[in-house]
Amino acid sequence: MMQWFRLYSRMIDDDKLRLLAFEDRWHFVALCCLKSEGLIDEPADDLRARRIAVKLGVQLRELDEISRRLRDVGLVDETLSPIAWDDLQFRSDCSTDRVKAFRKRQKKQGVATVKRDCNVSETPQDSEADTETEESPNGDSPSGDGLTVEHVFEHYQETARALGLPVPRDPTPERRQLIRARIAHYPLADFLTVFAKCRDSPFLRGDKGRTPLTIDWLMKKGNFQKVLEGNYDR
Repeated sequence: MMQWFRLYSRMIDDDKLRLLAFEDRWHFVALCCLKSEGLIDEPADDLRARRIAVKLGVQLRELDEISRRLRDVGLVDETLSPIAWDDLQFRSDCSTDRVKAFRKRQKKQGVATVKRDCNVSETPQDSEADTETEESPNGDSPSGDGLTVEHVFEHYQETARALGLPVPRDPTPERRQLIRARIAHYPLADFLTVFAKCRDSPFLRGDKGRTPLTIDWLMKKGNFQKVLEGNYDR
């Protein structure tokens, strides 16, 4: 059971949600709550269906219609579980250690920062010398977010799919080295900010014939920092 779960700001522009009536958008959010609580993962029987209906404030026959409408647009599966739930959530979000680390980081914010390159490249594909000598021995995030190479790689794959860009197949040893080095110096919040900026930047998306980003470019030290600081927000 997770006490809270992730909702992403891009939901407001999600084509699947916009196809739904307003009440069904709330029904989807409510089902996300029940997934987080663990009710959706209980064995499918009449009692489970009744409990879900009560939580949503509807009758059983109406729950069947809600399920059909949400499945028609690809938001839930036949069990009412939100599609791609595991890809969008981090189990470490409910970690006590993560919460403590976040509060500690908030207190120290602005006191100590990592020296970072802020020069702007003319194009996302400009190469940079990026020897990953700053990587910590274990690659752990300084904020204790519990981030892994797989978390970051999967979120990049999701971003690439959303933008219609080539989706990298494997976290090669070279990519793992780059990603571990970024994890060692940036908290989870920075990674989420960077991926959101990639989605919103015409420059990084490759609009109007521009060369789009790749994971190998994005995970380089200087490039990651430039995206985080908003150098491509135009």
